[in-house]
Amino acid sequence: MDEAALTPAALRPLSTQRAPGRGVDGILVVAKEPGHTSHDVVALVRRLTGTKRVGHGGTLDPFAAGVLPVFVGMATRLVEYHMADDKAYRATVCFGATSETDDRDAELVWTGAPSPSRAAVEAALADFRGPILQRPPAYSALKVGGRRAYQLARAGTPLELAPRAVVIHRLDLVEWDDTDPTRPLAVVEVVCGAGTYIRSLARDLGAKLGCGAYLGALTRTASGPFDLAAAHSLDEVRRAAAEGPAAVAALMLPIDAGLDGLPNAVLSPAEVLAVAKGQQIKPERHLTLEQGARVRLLAEDRSLVGIGTWKAGRIVPEKIFVAVPGSRPDASDAVAPSRPRVEPPLRIVRPANRMAVVPGIEALSADLGRLYVAVGVFDGLHRGHQYLLRELRHAAEKAGARPAVITFDAHPEELIEGLAPPLLCDPDERLIRLQAAAVEVTVVQHFDHALRTTTYDRFVAALREHVEIAGFVMTPDAAFGFERRGTPEALAELGLREGFSVTVVPSFLSNGEQVRSSEIRRRIAAGDLEGARTLLGRPLSLTGVVRAMDESSDGGLPVVFELPVQLPPDGRYDVLVGPPWSIGRRPLPATRPALGVVWAGSVALESAPALSPGCVRVVFAGGAA
Repeated sequence: MDEAALTPAALRPLSTQRAPGRGVDGILVVAKEPGHTSHDVVALVRRLTGTKRVGHGGTLDPFAAGVLPVFVGMATRLVEYHMADDKAYRATVCFGATSETDDRDAELVWTGAPSPSRAAVEAALADFRGPILQRPPAYSALKVGGRRAYQLARAGTPLELAPRAVVIHRLDLVEWDDTDPTRPLAVVEVVCGAGTYIRSLARDLGAKLGCGAYLGALTRTASGPFDLAAAHSLDEVRRAAAEGPAAVAALMLPIDAGLDGLPNAVLSPAEVLAVAKGQQIKPERHLTLEQGARVRLLAEDRSLVGIGTWKAGRIVPEKIFVAVPGSRPDASDAVAPSRPRVEPPLRIVRPANRMAVVPGIEALSADLGRLYVAVGVFDGLHRGHQYLLRELRHAAEKAGARPAVITFDAHPEELIEGLAPPLLCDPDERLIRLQAAAVEVTVVQHFDHALRTTTYDRFVAALREHVEIAGFVMTPDAAFGFERRGTPEALAELGLREGFSVTVVPSFLSNGEQVRSSEIRRRIAAGDLEGARTLLGRPLSLTGVVRAMDESSDGGLPVVFELPVQLPPDGRYDVLVGPPWSIGRRPLPATRPALGVVWAGSVALESAPALSPGCVRVVFAGGAA
């Protein structure tokens, strides 16, 4: 296409590419009523709008009321930019009793201690303003060892969670009721950072005063830029849905509402075309930004193009909301067929390929030949990985080299952050999918502190001591080595001196968004299995161990996972069951339909054919049943 002839009108908003009548896009600020869970609200909005992709911007407890931002359709791609938003609450703290949930929803235990005065409460509040350490409630949604804290508490094994840093910007006593002097009430207004528990605040305030306290009522008055003035009751949403999609859309804010604090970059038509293809750009208009700053990308008519990141004088696109004419959008809102009878077969690029698996860089040898390398975790082998491996094959062919991958036996985040993210596929399945993608050599490198602190140039030197390196394939935002200083630019400069090449390919976009393992995990955790399937390029499949049934199995055949894996929310799902994949064996698709019950980090198979104890692959073939 002639870039000079490109105008903003020539690019199609991705939201217009959905099938007619299917769904809407925007932010619906809901005034949640007590008694509903946040998931209840999301499910209702999903049904009323006819849109599969719906998520919320911060959980509210069932007994709480107030602002719940609900992100619909394309807006779900911007939820992550709101997760750190400050929150504002109006809370009623009841003194003289405690509960194991720190609120009114559990049995109250009266302490019998003297009641505090208003002056004592106001004085105590001062210790909770500013940065503090706060212990989350035992009944919270935080994960411990792959299980929710509230699941452990309900099972009779509550944990005392470690304190964590939070910030309370404002904490004021606005009402005091000591009509019953033995059970006074305080209404406080709170403005706090993300991750603050108001239940914990009530508990700790009571502990400081020596009388005990619990949270009696809670209303969220604001979530970031969204407040009660912009919120709609569920009855309003129901009435609008009865009138039609246009009435529902009229209740919604634009998908980028609340992001006014981001700096804007107005792009030329040629720049819009480039970022729509996933390419990084050096903008024509001068920008002065901090490294790593997020930027809102606008066309010349001020319509939203996407969100990018400022890196070394360039804009790297992250989320794109326009499509290049002639491109084929993903049907991210398409409805999956119910209960497919067989898993899609593995696509094998070169059936005769016999990939060499090398246990670490030290085990490389010259007889492996000349290698063209891609470095990464490759968890899930999603569509972005498949695209990168295709470009790796092409670069290797041009250089007369063999396509090779360096991956790791543990996720780097496990060492860096102390907790590995849950896996999207079994390590054996990862190797099989690499081989199917025509990778000829895979190095499984042990990731430890020594490797973490190895600079990119020393890492490359260690490779070249054992084998000839023809080059590397990278995307613009890729990096490796200590402090991720091995960027494409740094590696290309090193290659000029050392005699290898660096091929930089644009990031792969699905429906205008970079495909990342972290986004796939987020969608699975939110129950959006169809959205995860779109990015994975296949249904989610996990390898577990079948255990013999016991009294806790509730009639299902339990499958447990020895490694941390990403499971969808608790519930029943259509699944397919089949043999695990392992190196040296033909990867057979899963063909046995069953119902899988997800609960507390495991799966129980219902209505499944008899299975012997051992390993199985569980493929999530459909949404919650």
